[in-house]
Amino acid sequence: MFETNRLLIRPYSKSDKVSLYNTISRYEVYRTTYGIPQNCTVGYAAKWINSVLQNARENRSYEYAVINKLNGEYIGNVGLINVDFVSRKCDISYFIHPDFWNKGFATEAAVEMVKYSFNVLDMNRVGGMCMARNTASAKVMEKLLMKKEGVLRDYFIKDGIKTDAAVYSILRKEYDLLLGRKE
Repeated sequence: MFETNRLLIRPYSKSDKVSLYNTISRYEVYRTTYGIPQNCTVGYAAKWINSVLQNARENRSYEYAVINKLNGEYIGNVGLINVDFVSRKCDISYFIHPDFWNKGFATEAAVEMVKYSFNVLDMNRVGGMCMARNTASAKVMEKLLMKKEGVLRDYFIKDGIKTDAAVYSILRKEYDLLLGRKE
């Protein structure tokens, strides 16, 4: 479990399925993400949580529920996916319920994942990707001091429309320099 000024970031439990569904079933979340299908069900949310828990047991990804400390309300997801301990790399992933957008929650949660990836998992690279049109997600990665590496043209097809992907990363040596650590 992780804790910030405003958030608890904890492993998912099966009881989170309705809260998760209430987030991923929102059109705004569907429209701005590439991995969430349209017309989700509570059953899909339950299967997704089972998959997240299985992936964590197998050290393939670590995704967490983001909880508002003030009232215990589920507000979204943050995690590290595509974890590769051989190449020491992973990708950051997040989504926040639209009622909590533009409040800094995604950045606050993502900062903890970057710290965890470098300080605990000993990663060398943390990457991130978003639809090029998702400027809010791009801003989160920029606030994490990730550098834009480029654009993958027509990388996603969402609702039959080809969409570019913006690719970002931060390297361990860059992270260490930000903290005043020598290479």
